[in-house]
Amino acid sequence: MLAEFTKFIIWMASPLGVWLVLMALACAGVLGRRRLRSVALFVAQFQLLLFSLPVVADRLLGGLESEGAQLQAAHPLPAHVDAIVVLGGGLDGAYPGVRDLPDLNDSADRLWVGARVYAQGVAGRVVVSGGSFGADPQKQPEAPGMAALLQALGVPQNAIVQEAKSRTTLENAQYTHALLGLPQPRVALVTSAFHMGRAVALFRQAGFEVHPVVADIRVIPEQRDAWEHLPKPQALDESTMAIKEYLGRLQLGLRGLYEVKP
Repeated sequence: MLAEFTKFIIWMASPLGVWLVLMALACAGVLGRRRLRSVALFVAQFQLLLFSLPVVADRLLGGLESEGAQLQAAHPLPAHVDAIVVLGGGLDGAYPGVRDLPDLNDSADRLWVGARVYAQGVAGRVVVSGGSFGADPQKQPEAPGMAALLQALGVPQNAIVQEAKSRTTLENAQYTHALLGLPQPRVALVTSAFHMGRAVALFRQAGFEVHPVVADIRVIPEQRDAWEHLPKPQALDESTMAIKEYLGRLQLGLRGLYEVKP
């Protein structure tokens, strides 16, 4: 219940959530004075437009990705680790009768990078950590789909360990630690660059020695045509992901759990 409530609160603080709250308050007349309602309507539209700008999304997400790259550089992958841990979030599970195979999304690079790290020979085990957050029990958890894709990329079935209960990054860390059964497992942690800072903090707090391996780098300093600087849904999505990460860090910071040391 706590995980669901936390995700709802974070969504409410996202650009669309803020827009919905302000619009509802203004239209319901809760704000009273006409001037106050006008301000709420303006802020609702303006912040939605602002976070839809590619330059804003790049600034928000790029800062997170830069930190992920710095963490990786500060803790290079050694010759041997106890396991490679690939976090979920790269696919949506199969759904019997509708979608027989998992559906890959923009974060599926996590699996591609995980398979490449395995091919380097640094570990004999790959832990795929990802459950299902949906209410429909027919939808397959992430871990089986992740395992199937890793096999298609050349990782042997007997080298893959599935952790299919976790719904959050905190649970990724806790359940994986229990699964490995070591006091301080040394792991190559594979996740998206923008997610790495929070993931490292949680895995360290759970008792891991972490060697970050970044994947899914989205912000590229490329030249763009003028029209590509206009507001777009993709930029709003990326801004929302970045805001979610910052809010997640704030939540951990208030509990004294967030501290990333390069």
